[in-house]
Amino acid sequence: MVEFALSFPFLLIILFSVLFFGQYFLQAQSILYAAQQGALTASRTPNLTNTTVRDNVRGFTTGGAVVNTNSVIYAALFSANLLQNGNLPPNAAVEILPWDADPIENPPAGTVEVKINYPFQPFGIQFGTSLNIALTFNGAAGLQFKNFTLTERALALQQVFQAP
Repeated sequence: MVEFALSFPFLLIILFSVLFFGQYFLQAQSILYAAQQGALTASRTPNLTNTTVRDNVRGFTTGGAVVNTNSVIYAALFSANLLQNGNLPPNAAVEILPWDADPIENPPAGTVEVKINYPFQPFGIQFGTSLNIALTFNGAAGLQFKNFTLTERALALQQVFQAP
């Protein structure tokens, strides 16, 4: 019984770490897939200078509200269960570069890039700034799982001429 009491906190650390990193890799891969598919679709879509066309490719407005449920980006995020009531969660953004970003982030000429920022939520729950799991009874700092933003980018050569 003493051995179990001594080893139980370490087993909890291992369990929560495996769950945390598993969730991280699932979300990161799902977001990367959505960015890759979005870049391929955007590279084949004419008239990306028009905001409405970019919203339809993206599937969302720049504010995160759903516009086109047939978008490959929307479908990838929806199938990975990363949407909240069909919309992007707060602080998430899907940008089609070079049109949606600062001039500093412009991709090379003749290419189109999709950049997705997504707030990582450990265990599917949005905490304040972090989740603390105390491993002691005296209130000492325990294991912290911090919230942060995942950013994935995908680049594709434009296959349709885009007017500047």
